[in-house]
Amino acid sequence: MKIAVLSSFPPRKCGIAHLTRNLFDELRAQGHELVTFGIDESECDYKINSRSFFGLLEVASIIKREKIEHVSVQFIIGFYGKKYLGLNFLLFLFALRKKRVIVTLHELHHIRSLAQVLRSPAELFHITLEVLIARFCSGVILHTETQAANLRQYGVKNVRCIYLGIETKPIPRERTVLNRALFFGKLTPIKGIHLFAGIARACTDIHFTIACSAEPKFEGYRRELVQSFSGIPNIDFICKDWIGDAEKDRYFAEADVLVLPYIVAYYQSGVASECGVYNIPLIVPRLGPLNEISDKYHTGETVATPSPEEIKQAIKTIFENYPYYLDGIRAYRADANWTVAAQNYVKYLQGQ
Repeated sequence: MKIAVLSSFPPRKCGIAHLTRNLFDELRAQGHELVTFGIDESECDYKINSRSFFGLLEVASIIKREKIEHVSVQFIIGFYGKKYLGLNFLLFLFALRKKRVIVTLHELHHIRSLAQVLRSPAELFHITLEVLIARFCSGVILHTETQAANLRQYGVKNVRCIYLGIETKPIPRERTVLNRALFFGKLTPIKGIHLFAGIARACTDIHFTIACSAEPKFEGYRRELVQSFSGIPNIDFICKDWIGDAEKDRYFAEADVLVLPYIVAYYQSGVASECGVYNIPLIVPRLGPLNEISDKYHTGETVATPSPEEIKQAIKTIFENYPYYLDGIRAYRADANWTVAAQNYVKYLQGQ
């Protein structure tokens, strides 16, 4: 099958580019031909002109010219020009209304209260756009059942949950002494990185590695963390603009548990899915879709709030019954590896 793919691709420093690279490699391995359309410095067949409102119509013209019937889109509004408020993307979907276009929404917003809408009208805008995208395209892919159920609440029926695919790296967990915890991800306050000062003080027998990639807009937050972590002997704080694969592999291989004390999470976390990639139990708070995989497969522990006391108890619980969580991760790997994910993508693209 010939598939047009719109996404970010390496060498662009973007989590989605590096995650979905595995999806596209697997699709090719299964015999499908991909025609790739990428943003910015992505390595691809065609570059998407996001500087023009009509840039996506140029993409639609190429898809029609090459007689491609199946289109897969990895969607974050910033990929395609946020200044156009998504109207250019809706026009793109309308232009391809006779094709089978499947859109993967990597961010799904959800109305939780009227007060939320009043505080942040942008939330209502995003929800409206996401519902319109679902109406205009052939189908929507979300990475958790929680998100799929949320979108169905707005009358959307053409939605399917396909787990975010994972590599299954052969990392054994055979250390006899378990005392190393890891946080990995982008530097942002909503991920609760500042909470590690209290967590580390409560867990003096655990060594915490906090490895972050940082954008310039969070420089003030980074300085606050450096000051906050100063003098805490069981924290290593690593912060740089990007952490490459080899360095990332080392951090995960050396850790015994992944701790993600997020304080806000409206959608799935790519880092949380790394528990399956690196065969490592994780701790997450009970926030929307964030804890779905952990609860379903028993890949780790879920806490009500990411307080030092609850994190400490969760680490203790995991370390006392480590093989139980590794069994859960084994089951998760079987259902969410990239081979299975790619097969599910193809089925949905074909209308099955």
